[in-house]
Formats: sequence, structure tokens, C-alpha cells
Amino acid sequence: MPDGRQALLAAATQAFSQQGYDSADLRGIAAAAGVSPNLVRVLFGSKADLWEACLDVIVSEAQPLMDVVTRLAQDTGRPLHDRLSDIICGLATFYEAHPGVRGFATAHGQEAPERAELVIQRLLRPAYECAHALIVAGIEAGVVRSSHPALFFALVNAAVSQPPSFSALLSRLAPEIDPGAARIRMIETVVASLLHPPLDTSFTSQA
Repeated sequence: MPDGRQALLAAATQAFSQQGYDSADLRGIAAAAGVSPNLVRVLFGSKADLWEACLDVIVSEAQPLMDVVTRLAQDTGRPLHDRLSDIICGLATFYEAHPGVRGFATAHGQEAPERAELVIQRLLRPAYECAHALIVAGIEAGVVRSSHPALFFALVNAAVSQPPSFSALLSRLAPEIDPGAARIRMIETVVASLLHPPLDTSFTSQA
């Protein structure tokens, strides 16, 4: 039963991410998980309950990263540039380990208001709030060139949440880039493109 539950959650997260809530089919989810469709009702009760259970898992998976970001924001002994770079690298690593998260969040931002609100309040807003002070400090120091911290937050998320096919697609576009190094080089490019030397080095120890 526990294995069936985990398999259903994984299959459902992928289905909700790729197809959206309305198009995701419980029978298809059960088939992808390799379990009986009846198990969905037994374990979760309804499609809506299954969706919310998927959100619970995503929030739980994201919490360790949010804890790291909170500690980085408080670590005023390190330069702003380094701490912001650590956030970008950590976020890229998280998306690589959990490729369905971005699709889950964006798909439901366009659907029913109640599901969008749950995603915002339980996932996106806490993630943004724990990084907010550090991004604001980066803007004030000139390390981040953005008119608003939310714009930088959204841009970083979009830049590093590349799909699993990213390396293969990039190698076809630029064969000289080793597919095994593609994600590392992508992260390096995002950091180099979005973070800048501070306008005044005295800001680097402030947050």
C-alpha cells in the first residue's frame, strides 16, 4: 500500500504538471503508477484530494531549500553575490531533482482560482518571502539589476527550471557543448548574466 501511494503521487504530479488538472485522468494516472484505479479512491478519495496530496509532497520537498535560503539571508558575513549565487545553484539543483514542480505550479496558476491560490499561498509565496530580503539587498547594492524583487525571483525560476530534455536539445543546437556539462554551464550562465559586481563594495557585507 505505501508503495502504491508513492507511485500514484509521482504519476499524478507528472500528469497534473503536463496535462493540467482538468485533462489529467485518474485511470491514466493509475495506469502510469501500475496500480488499480480503485486505489485512488481508497487512498485519496477524489481527484481533488489527490491533487492536494501532490501539492503537500511538493511543499515538503521544497522546504529544505527554503530553509537553506533563509539561512543564507541571515548569513551577513558572506558577500551578497555569493549568497545569491548559492540560491540560484540550489534552485537549479532542486528543479533537476524535481522536474515536475515548475509545470505543476504554472499549470494551476491558469486554472481554477482555488487551486491557484493554494499553490501561491503554500508554495510560491513562502519561497518568495524567504528570498525577498536577500534579493532586495542585492538590488540596493547593484548586484541584482531589477526594478522589483518579484521580477528577479520569477526570472531565476524560469531560467533554471529547464526540462529533463534540456541537455539533449542543447547538444543538437550546439554539438560542441558536452551534454554531461550542459546543466552546469547553464547555471554558470544564469549566475553570470543575472548577478553583477556591487556598485559599492561596502554593500557586500549587508543584507
